[in-house]
Amino acid sequence: MAFATDGVVTRIIDVGVSDKLLYIITPDRGRLAVMVKGGRSPNNKNTAVSQLFIYGNFEINKSSSIYWLKSGSVLEHFYDISKDIERVALASYLCDLSNELTDEEDEDSGEIMRLLLNSLYLIGKGEKNIELIKAVFEMRAAVMSGYAPELSYCAYCKERYSDFMYLDIMGGKLICTDCMARRASHVPKISKEFEDVPQANVLCGVSPTVLAALRFVAGAPQNKIFSFEISDAGELADLSRTTENYILNHLGRSFGSLDFYKTLK
Repeated sequence: MAFATDGVVTRIIDVGVSDKLLYIITPDRGRLAVMVKGGRSPNNKNTAVSQLFIYGNFEINKSSSIYWLKSGSVLEHFYDISKDIERVALASYLCDLSNELTDEEDEDSGEIMRLLLNSLYLIGKGEKNIELIKAVFEMRAAVMSGYAPELSYCAYCKERYSDFMYLDIMGGKLICTDCMARRASHVPKISKEFEDVPQANVLCGVSPTVLAALRFVAGAPQNKIFSFEISDAGELADLSRTTENYILNHLGRSFGSLDFYKTLK
């Protein structure tokens, strides 16, 4: 079977003495693991399209259960990312997240691929704080993958706005400070309301600025989700910690690429 598809190269593994294995996220076939025969040779005809972060068109043959790259052409190389190691580390982490959130033959992977493409473009362009790019990607990817939190109001008293709220990470819900205080004091009158919130759960405090950002990213059209800024460094760091905690706890794992990115901060 032979077919052509657009896609983003999100991971490369050397195989044997001369071959490469590419992980490619496509819009209509999910994540594909594609072998490139002789791909480690600089003289290979597919060298240009077999690089990390490449967005290209790939002609692929499937033999038995193995995909083989026949040929390809580069649509966008995102070369500017390679000029800064911190940007390379972040882009690698977002690629790893994308790999984790997509499967082979996933027909609904187009949104994740577009999110990744937009993020790689902004990382390379260098005009937006990369911590903001990271946070937006993490929260939007969580929403796209079925982990969307309920951010409209406190899960218990329905309060929409407060000077401070808590995000129950695994419960995917907000808790205002008054309800949190009542929960902590074990008031018998309302204690049953909190039986579904595990005592050992992960709670992240969120300021009005962070909550507004989370609400915007979760609900805005995809082409608008990066169209805001957070000027306060502390608020931005809180947003990034919250989205990171949210996606990693729902996936139940971390990533070496994220650990490396953090060493550069």
